[in-house]
Amino acid sequence: MQTFPSMRRSSTHKTYLKISFWIFLVIYVSITDIIYYLPPLFGIIYVLAQEHYENEEFNIFYFLVPFCIFFEASKGFPFLSIVLFMAFSFKIILPRFRKLFGYHKAFIPLFIFYAYFGYFGFLYLFRSFYEVPSFSWLLLSYAICESILVWLFLWIIE
Repeated sequence: MQTFPSMRRSSTHKTYLKISFWIFLVIYVSITDIIYYLPPLFGIIYVLAQEHYENEEFNIFYFLVPFCIFFEASKGFPFLSIVLFMAFSFKIILPRFRKLFGYHKAFIPLFIFYAYFGYFGFLYLFRSFYEVPSFSWLLLSYAICESILVWLFLWIIE
């Protein structure tokens, strides 16, 4: 017996929530261009993509690839560099990491740090082909802030 009978679990509500989440995410990334100190949530996007990739739910990439292209364009990164970084990470780095350490939620903040610093390391490899934005220590504060957000979110869920 439900406490609130009007609040049933409906797949249409889940669909609207997902669409609302993606709209909010696009608006938030646009706002991060205006307000420089807001974290762009790149690490969280990376972790979400990684979770869906490991669960073999590839439909998320229909939304993720255009979002990454929008993110790259708004931040001034090379075209498709985030998609190439994720493909490289998911095919080469992630299987070896999972083989050594297994699956545990405690590694999610580590993946957020890897998303930021690994991506700039990945861009550093292609600096002779593309104009790469300079590294900023503000990225460390972004990674710390997103890690705290994820820890709070995981603490609330469990």
